[in-house]
Amino acid sequence: MERISAIILAAGGSSRMGQAKQLLPLAGSTVLAKTIENTRSAAVDELVLVLGASAEEIRRQLPLQGLKVVINQTYQQGMASSLRAGLSAVDHDAALIVLGDQPFLRPQTLDRIIAEYRHSRAKIVIPTYRGDRGNPVLLDRSVFAEVMALEGDIGCRAIFHNHLEEIVKVEVDDEGILLDLDRPEDYDRLIQR
Repeated sequence: MERISAIILAAGGSSRMGQAKQLLPLAGSTVLAKTIENTRSAAVDELVLVLGASAEEIRRQLPLQGLKVVINQTYQQGMASSLRAGLSAVDHDAALIVLGDQPFLRPQTLDRIIAEYRHSRAKIVIPTYRGDRGNPVLLDRSVFAEVMALEGDIGCRAIFHNHLEEIVKVEVDDEGILLDLDRPEDYDRLIQR
């Protein structure tokens, strides 16, 4: 059976938030700790955490044992540099690309995406909620090099047009795939939930 890594991207500088969003308090924990906890509860074979800005502070505040921690020294260059750092640390057949600010993502959703990958053998699996595309995206190893060649503040979406026939979308009952935190109002809205 294919072995699956989960790469949690948490290297960004949170410039729009004005503080390290990874460490914002949430339900007796932090945003990143909840994301890690939910990802760890899924059927993944390995967890890779990509840190950059606030890396030392995150290491001091969060228990990171059992994770492969990768420091992206060039995180200022954008998300593509974090994807490169994370994918280069993966030896498995596929990788789930989880955003570090997705604390409401359910482990069952990750398992559903993995199951769809194993069933369909798609190169890319994208979750949708009520027709809207979300994250995390699962990438087969065959597209790693293409993603690692990306530059700037862009993510996996940039390669989708090259693989239209090899993408499978899987509908999930999890609004968490659409919820992330970029601005203080996003955080306030999620806290109200």
